[in-house]
Amino acid sequence: MLNLTRKLRHLFPVLGLVAFCQSAEAQEAKQELMLELNNAQQVESGCRVSFLFHNTLAGTISDVAMEVAIMDKAQMTQDFLLISTGRLTQGKRRILQYDLPDITCADIGTILINDVSDCQINDMTAAQCLDAIRPSSRIDIKLGL
Repeated sequence: MLNLTRKLRHLFPVLGLVAFCQSAEAQEAKQELMLELNNAQQVESGCRVSFLFHNTLAGTISDVAMEVAIMDKAQMTQDFLLISTGRLTQGKRRILQYDLPDITCADIGTILINDVSDCQINDMTAAQCLDAIRPSSRIDIKLGL
């Protein structure tokens, strides 16, 4: 029993260090603007796409405007769209919808985040904003950089 107690006494500091490292990694990983292509619905005028923005950066986002390219399944550009986050406090999530006129949702293969045209996050540059974006998609249409 005494031997087990000694082993456990040496194990607890190691477990504490592992927990500390995992916590630091989680905090570092959270420094991003998550952008999810959440849905695409065919409407009378074209395709309505829904984007979910989630601010996990250290501060408030006043606005981030992005130019996105709409590409068909053959990766040919079909249209461009400017999307904007609006104000997002730390931890805030927001869904925004955009209509893509005269485009069929089934024909869209990829939505490409082409560039950041405006970055209003503390002192970040447009390039730093672009680097902070983490795109994902819940649907068959890809969302990427």
